[in-house]
Amino acid sequence: MKTPLHPRPLRSLTAVASLLAALCAVPMLLAQSDDFEDGNDTGWSHYQPLKDFGAGGVFGVSGGLYRLSAPASPAPELLGPQRIGSLRPEKTYRRARIQAEITGWRTDINQAFGLIGRADKLGLGTTEGYTYNYNSVSGFHQINLVQGEQATRQVNESPFPLNPAHRYRMVFLMAERILVGHLYSSTNANIPLHSVAGMDENFEQGISGVFAFALTAEHGLDTRFDNYSAEAVGTLRATVLDASPAVGESPSEDIGSVTVRLADLETSVVPETIRLEIDGKSAAFDLSEEPMGHRVVHTPAKPLDPKAAHRARISFDDESGPQSFEWVFGAPAAPAAPVLLSSDTLGGTPASVVDAKHDPVTRTFRVPLAGSARFFRVGDTRARRWNRFVIEGDQLAMTYE
Repeated sequence: MKTPLHPRPLRSLTAVASLLAALCAVPMLLAQSDDFEDGNDTGWSHYQPLKDFGAGGVFGVSGGLYRLSAPASPAPELLGPQRIGSLRPEKTYRRARIQAEITGWRTDINQAFGLIGRADKLGLGTTEGYTYNYNSVSGFHQINLVQGEQATRQVNESPFPLNPAHRYRMVFLMAERILVGHLYSSTNANIPLHSVAGMDENFEQGISGVFAFALTAEHGLDTRFDNYSAEAVGTLRATVLDASPAVGESPSEDIGSVTVRLADLETSVVPETIRLEIDGKSAAFDLSEEPMGHRVVHTPAKPLDPKAAHRARISFDDESGPQSFEWVFGAPAAPAAPVLLSSDTLGGTPASVVDAKHDPVTRTFRVPLAGSARFFRVGDTRARRWNRFVIEGDQLAMTYE
């Protein structure tokens, strides 16, 4: 059974709410972005409504990640569950593309987190706007309409559980009444892993940011964001919502079908131009209509081998011309070899350590003690953690998990 967005309708979306009662109308500026490599969150406005009750939030930048955390609400029957947010008040958007990467959230607490856009009338009982969030326990992705500080309508929702050890990019598109939430892997920016989309015409503009809120009264919050940006968006072209098997997916059983969902946004797919290729060969498909577009389903004469890597490509025309999308599924590609990155300061730009010696069996890097580097991390496609540092003669040996 899926977990509801919030257990107490009036207060759980105070996470989306108040979202800084101090914020107000601001001048129009250029696009916003923050990769947090400078080690601070200058330019962000904090929302922590339970601070005066001894349960304020913590907004920290470490290792290039923006961490939002907070303890459980001290009096949920009076104050509601915990909530926290951080917004960029200097820019108001009507048509926007908001995005941030997520990774490393706590899995032992029931929380939802993500992006908020068109936020306005910020304050207790008054906040309005739209959220695109992921619910960490239920695995549901949602777009919600927020009115009077409540999630009054789920514009759309669907399940797609995530792995907190991986890195994902959430993208929230808003243009007129069209609302789209895309989830991408860190290795494919061309086609989403999963999407939710819908329409609503209640709110036209507002500010943007990131947020989290507890889905149960006894839980606090702990999640991390990276590479945030927000910018005005042009025409939203027809696009791919997602595919099955998904980007990088390695099915455990024979693959009996390949499915692609297409969405008509501000332009529309021309059905007769749709082409699907699997492993370089044209693939026949069945086409059916969906509420916002089409579903393409290819059923191979013989199921595809899940132990082999497969490359798929779908193309089509819309009013603006041709588009194509590619992805790989099946046997996973060989993982990239880990490299050692270093910087002189915590917020410094990391660079490869060219004289590092790597032992993949013991997962150990050895580097000369000479030099000014003081901060190290492993750079590859997996989350890593150091577990041992030893000085061996004139070298530093660092072992990771």
